[in-house]
Amino acid sequence: MKGFFSSLYSAAGLILLALLAARLTFIQQIGLELSPDEAYYWDWSRTLAWGYYSKPPLVAWLIHLFTLKLGHTEYGVRVPAALCHTFYLALVYYLGQRLFDRKVGLWAALAAAAGPLSAIYGFVMTIDPPLFAFWTAALCFTWQAVETKKSFDFLKLGLVLGLGLLTKQTMLAFVVLLFFWLWWTPENRALLRGPKPYLALLVAFVLFLPNLWWNASHSWVTFRHTEEHFQGEGLFLLGPAKFLLEQAGVITPIIFLLLLYVFLLFLTRPKLRENPKLRFLFVFSALPLTLVFPLSFFREVNANWPHPFYASGFVFLSALILRGNWPSQKRLFLRRVFLLGVLLGMFIMVTVYQLPRTPEKFPPKIQRLLYKFKGWKDLAHWVAFHQKREEIIIALRRDYAAEMAFYLPGKPRPYTFWEGHPRNQYDLWDGLSGRLGEDALVLLKKPTQARRYSVCFQKMEYLGEWKRIIYGKTRRILLYRGKRLQKCPYIGPQDG
Repeated sequence: MKGFFSSLYSAAGLILLALLAARLTFIQQIGLELSPDEAYYWDWSRTLAWGYYSKPPLVAWLIHLFTLKLGHTEYGVRVPAALCHTFYLALVYYLGQRLFDRKVGLWAALAAAAGPLSAIYGFVMTIDPPLFAFWTAALCFTWQAVETKKSFDFLKLGLVLGLGLLTKQTMLAFVVLLFFWLWWTPENRALLRGPKPYLALLVAFVLFLPNLWWNASHSWVTFRHTEEHFQGEGLFLLGPAKFLLEQAGVITPIIFLLLLYVFLLFLTRPKLRENPKLRFLFVFSALPLTLVFPLSFFREVNANWPHPFYASGFVFLSALILRGNWPSQKRLFLRRVFLLGVLLGMFIMVTVYQLPRTPEKFPPKIQRLLYKFKGWKDLAHWVAFHQKREEIIIALRRDYAAEMAFYLPGKPRPYTFWEGHPRNQYDLWDGLSGRLGEDALVLLKKPTQARRYSVCFQKMEYLGEWKRIIYGKTRRILLYRGKRLQKCPYIGPQDG
C-alpha cells in the first residue's frame, strides 16, 4: 500500500497512537477477567494446528505469539486485539485518504473508532479484530491492484485475502464481492479476461489450503458449523427490525441513519453511481449489508456479523458528507449531524471503558454487560480448593472448561463430555478414553446431569455448590468428584 506509513505522520496518526496507548494501559490496569470466548481461543493457542472446531487458526496463532512473549495473562491475550483494531482504524484512514483526501480519511476513522462494538474490540480478543484489519487491508490492496494493474499488487492482494480466510469464514464474502465489483464496473471488466485477479485468488487458495486439508481430515467440521448459521430457525417477523436496531446500536443510531441516507442517495442519483470510487465503496458495504438483511427473517443474526462491511461504509459516508455537492444549508446541517454522531460514538466508547472501572455508577442493566467477565477467578479458586493432585477437570460446557483451563493453578487441560458428535474443540482433541481409571472433578449445572454421567465413574461424590449473583444474574455450579473413570457413552471415541 503505497504511502501507508507516511500517511500516519499526521494528526490522524497521533490520534491513533494515543488511542492505542490508552487501550494498552486500560488492558494492563483494569484486571478484567477473560470472557469465555477469549479463554476458549487461548486454550486453542496452546495446541497449534491448521484449524479448529468453529474457526480457522489465525486467532490462536496470534494469541500464542503474544502470550509467548507477554505471558499467559489477560494482558498477553488481549494485546493483539488492541493492535489489530488500531491497525484497522489506520487502514480506514488510509483508504479514505487514498481515495479522497486526509480529511475524509480522518473522519471515516473517527466514525469507525466511535461506538460500543469498536470500543469492545479494542481490548477483547476474538476473531473479529484481526478480521477487520485483513478485510480493510484487502480493500486497500484491491483498489491499488486495479489502479496499477501490476501482477505484484495482485499477489499482495492474494496474500491478504489468504490471511483473512485463515481468520474467519466471512472473508469468503470479500472474494465474491471482489469479482462482482470487477464485473459491474465496465472499466475493470477487462481484468476478468486476464490472469491477474485469478492469480490473487490462487495465492489466497494456497494459503488457505492447509486449513482445507485440516477440515477434510476432520469431517469438514468447521464448514458444518458455519452452515448452521445459515439454516432457518423459523419465521421471525420482528427479526429484521431487531437486526436494524442492533446495527444502529453497535455503530450508534446517528451514524447508522446517515449511512442509510447516503446509500439511498447513491441508488437514486445516477451521477453518484457513475463515480468509480463511490461504486467501489458501495459494493463492499451496502451490498453485503443488504444481502445479510433477509437472513434476519429466518434466524437470529449476531450484531457483529456485518461489522466488516462498515469499513468501506464509513469512508463512503465521510466522502459524501464532506465532499458531496450539497446546497450550503444542507451541507452545514449534514456535517453537524455527522459530527454529533461521531461525538455520541466517542462518548459511548469512553463510557464502555469506564464501565469496568466504576460499575456501581451504572444502572443494573448496564452493569450486567460485565457478567461474562466476572466470577471466573473466584470459581477457579473454589474448584482448586477441592481439587486433589492429578485429578482431571471435566465440564459439561466449553465455556466452563476454558475458564478453568486459564484460571486454575497450573492451567490444566480440561475435558468435556462427549454427546455423540463434536460440539466444540474439546471434543476434537483426545477424548477421555485416554484417562480411564483416573479420578475427576466434574462441573455440572443440575443434579439430573450428575445422575446421567454417574455411569462414567465407579462412584460420584457431591462436593458442594458454588453460587454467585453477578450483577443481578446468578451463576451456579455443582461440583462432584468422580472416582475411577470407566468406559461409558460420554467419554468420546477411543484413541487412535
